[in-house]
Amino acid sequence: MAVLHSAFMVLLPMAYLVVWGSYMWLFLTDHPGAHRIVTRVALVTVFLDLVATVHLAQELHRLPMGSPLEFLGLLALAMLATYLVIERRLHVKNTGFLVTGVAFLFKFLSAAFTTPVRGASPYLSDPGFAGHAVFVLLAYTALSLSFLYAILYLVLSRQLMHRHFGLLFRRLPSLDVLERMSVGAVELGLPLLFVALSLGHLWMYDLADRVSPEMAALLSPYDPKIMATWVIFLAYAVGLAGHRFLGWRGYRMNVMAVVGYVVIVLSMGLIQHFFPTFHKFRVHAEPKTTLLHEAAPTPLVLTRGGGV
Repeated sequence: MAVLHSAFMVLLPMAYLVVWGSYMWLFLTDHPGAHRIVTRVALVTVFLDLVATVHLAQELHRLPMGSPLEFLGLLALAMLATYLVIERRLHVKNTGFLVTGVAFLFKFLSAAFTTPVRGASPYLSDPGFAGHAVFVLLAYTALSLSFLYAILYLVLSRQLMHRHFGLLFRRLPSLDVLERMSVGAVELGLPLLFVALSLGHLWMYDLADRVSPEMAALLSPYDPKIMATWVIFLAYAVGLAGHRFLGWRGYRMNVMAVVGYVVIVLSMGLIQHFFPTFHKFRVHAEPKTTLLHEAAPTPLVLTRGGGV
């Protein structure tokens, strides 16, 4: 099994590099051969990474998200998979070099520098929390792609304004298509975020029945991070409604998308560092104590600092 894991650690960054190289070939040359192969190569890579992720999860007996580097590996998979869904819906491939380039960087860093994680949170072994975490990852990946496409819209709009018709102008899709890609990413991300929030609430109430009363008292649906996430969900929902029913379009809409995403990132960062939240914790447990061992009187202890 260790040999198979080592093989995946070498093979996957190479596969992501091939995906990025294929999309760069398409972007630079617009070659018909590149149009034919890029999506197929990306799909094969997503399949290989899914197999590797399932294998690693079985080996670790937990979701492989126990460190920032493990998280980067999952983020690369989420980015590539989410991008392929958007590409499939809109049949636009010329922006793929940006997303696949970032995904390759994340996968390379994860594979090259990940070391065995000691003391990873037992929550990662809980199917309820693992499902919540995966949907959160997918949702925010989709919203991040929406931000990227809004940036591309603004860049292309600026080039049109100044009549700079270089390679980026020739290869990027039209402003209308970029806006559709940005909106399409939000349309994909919002349902995922709703599922993530719903699973998180269900898991929280289930956890409250399985831990000590002291810890259960810390679990609250009014946690700052939960409340902020619902505000994010509602803000994007209003934006979608405005786009569909109120005619919110064009430059102003994409500026709002960029500014809104930056505000979201800054707000979540401030909450994580300065406000009390049960999402900010470090888990201490005896080696034989697990989250699901209900017979233990105090299976977990939360302390401020650190994080999952």
